[in-house]
Amino acid sequence: MSSPERAAGTALSRRRFLIGGAALAAGGTAAAVVEVSGGSTDRSLAPVALGAQPRALPARQHAWQQTLAPDAEGNPVAPRYDRLVFFDVRGTPDTGHATVLEAALRTLERRFAWGPRGLLFTVGWGPSYFERLPRTPSPVPVATALSDFELPTIDDHDLVLHLASDDERRLLEIENALIHGAELDGADGILDLSSALTWRETRTGFTGAGLPARHQDVGGIPSGRPVPPTSPLFMGFKSNLKRNQATEDAVTIPAGPFAQGTTMHISYMRLRLDSWYQDLNYQERVARMYAPQVTPQQVREIRTDAESDPQLTGQAINRYGVLGHSQTSARARRHGKPLILRRDFNTIDGGQAGLHFVALQRTIADFVTTRTAMNASSAQLQNPAITDTVNNGINEFIFVLRRGNYIVPARAARSFPLLAAAPPA
Repeated sequence: MSSPERAAGTALSRRRFLIGGAALAAGGTAAAVVEVSGGSTDRSLAPVALGAQPRALPARQHAWQQTLAPDAEGNPVAPRYDRLVFFDVRGTPDTGHATVLEAALRTLERRFAWGPRGLLFTVGWGPSYFERLPRTPSPVPVATALSDFELPTIDDHDLVLHLASDDERRLLEIENALIHGAELDGADGILDLSSALTWRETRTGFTGAGLPARHQDVGGIPSGRPVPPTSPLFMGFKSNLKRNQATEDAVTIPAGPFAQGTTMHISYMRLRLDSWYQDLNYQERVARMYAPQVTPQQVREIRTDAESDPQLTGQAINRYGVLGHSQTSARARRHGKPLILRRDFNTIDGGQAGLHFVALQRTIADFVTTRTAMNASSAQLQNPAITDTVNNGINEFIFVLRRGNYIVPARAARSFPLLAAAPPA
């Protein structure tokens, strides 16, 4: 068989790929945010060799947990660096688009081991993608503002690629290969997505002991280097505790066309930490992050969950006039367990301290429930010392700039989901 024939034969049709993919899967720093407007084309894409996929990869794209090393208390240690790369589809999506994307993703899977020492990634699809498919409703709603005190821009990207690794340079090299066709050392297949996708924007960041302190000379953080030297996040506290996170099983969609997938919400938040560090002492920061009943000593002894009993919210409102972030968020738990799995990370995109909040949940409604609980909007009816932002958790110190919702299919259906199932126009 000649090379062109082999390429054409390996570039599976989208329908064959979707039907056969499930069986295959079962067997088997900080740069400024930049946005560009992309063009559109309806030209046919050249055949691309799909390439093999490593065996034993999990069926779920979001199955990261088993690859993460535990800390001394058994809490998973998140990858140190993240990148959110947003795209739009070029022209009308077809089987050629699907094969270009899937071939690139498989090339990454062959090149890097699945895990933070190698590479972790998910592909999520926004409501705007499903608008391109005839009579195919989006499985996730368009994002909206989720409080009276925010005015976010609502993202309209077709898809987002969330890349994570302990190697920051690796993520940049992968992005350059996907967007610009740059060579990636050791890669044995296609990576350039530009024939099928238009790059829109990239958001970058980090999480882990020492990284926020190393990056604190930016807007939004006062002088004097107040971020603790070993803190994993800019606000000085640890959040990735195994009992304040939903499990991957809990956020997985159990049935339907997106079975073994999940939903994803992404927010971009600007942090204003001048008053956090200059106007509040440590006990006051503890009260707002956890609960006013929590002591600094208890914080030092936290191992797997925050000491912030939601049953004491009434006492916090009426006796202390202060609510804690963990305390209000914990009211959204189901049978004592959180609804969302957070994969958020700090950023200095645009020279400003910020947070890219990435949340996985079975339905977007679970995220909305959690965010609504965090607002604690009825507290001011009981005590006027508490408002939407004042004395109300960390609401005073975060400003939501962007919001977007996405569906994250199972691995076998990650490249242009429902394309084959869409009825003709």
